[in-house]
Amino acid sequence: MKHKLLALASALALCLALAGCHFSTPDTVGAIGGEEIGSGLYLLAQFDAYQQAAQYAGEDQDPADVKAFLSAAITPDGGEAVAVSDYVAAATEDELRRYVAVEARFAALGAELDPAYTAQADSYTDQLMDSYGALYAANGIGEETIRSYEYNLAKQSALVELLYGQDGETPLTDEELTDHLENEMLYLRYVTVPLYNTSTFAFADEAQAAEMLSLAEAAAADSTPDTFDETVAAALPGIYAVLDAELSAEDAAAQLSSSFLTRSQMDASFSPEAAAALGGLDYGQAAAVEYGSTSLLIALRLDPLATLTLDDLRATILSDLGAALVQADMEAGGAALAAELDQAAMAKLPASRIKTGA
Repeated sequence: MKHKLLALASALALCLALAGCHFSTPDTVGAIGGEEIGSGLYLLAQFDAYQQAAQYAGEDQDPADVKAFLSAAITPDGGEAVAVSDYVAAATEDELRRYVAVEARFAALGAELDPAYTAQADSYTDQLMDSYGALYAANGIGEETIRSYEYNLAKQSALVELLYGQDGETPLTDEELTDHLENEMLYLRYVTVPLYNTSTFAFADEAQAAEMLSLAEAAAADSTPDTFDETVAAALPGIYAVLDAELSAEDAAAQLSSSFLTRSQMDASFSPEAAAALGGLDYGQAAAVEYGSTSLLIALRLDPLATLTLDDLRATILSDLGAALVQADMEAGGAALAAELDQAAMAKLPASRIKTGA
């Protein structure tokens, strides 16, 4: 009997050591709001949550070392220090709750996705699989999971019009739209200036970047709404010349354009100092700021209602204000859902197994 027990123990140890002998992947990890959560969706939400956490990694932290990073702590924007493992777990559940809330709200409205939305979701899925298919596969995430997730995001986008559009469940008023336009969106006449030579791709050093910013600031200071284009176009060749780059007057003028910049985009894309400088502009004022680490922005703030009507801008405003409202709605709806998650199933899909490279 002793020899039989030893043989059994050895066989078990060998089985566990071989790649083909492992615990099976659970089909689901429980339910949220009565909807079963497949393991693929759980792994995708967990993978995305880990990528979010990686954005807050300190200089001495390496998200590629998954196990070490999970045991470290991060400080999310405006928050307190938290263990990466706890952040990932919470963010994973929050995203699953949002997903289910979107599906439930969309179904409750009896809505169907417009073909334009499905075509875009399919296109995004194809692009993601072409670029990251091997990485997703290494993390146990299949194409259909990605496609379902992209369809879910498309449904959330469609909810903006379904809930807050002119024919929606709770249409936003003209006063609400105008207030958002005036206080949360900047209509800019602008040009971006690369901080590198566009022919040699040699980047500006600290002194050159400072000189280029100084020239850009001078152009902005000398501008008025009537002279902005002419003044900036005239200054651009000299700014480019700092890096021994050439720019014709014709090409300089062609680079100017107009667009909206929302305050959320501004906060995400600019340093706090640059965002404050742009956010503090009144109509008719201009400024030059650093735009990330690779370019400058010279911008003049204009009053959009001086040349456009609210009806012209309705869709543009709704896409920003409505999207924020729907996001808040789905987060609140998701938080209210009952969760019956299977801890044992989730334990078989630990974040420590995340692969950051295929």
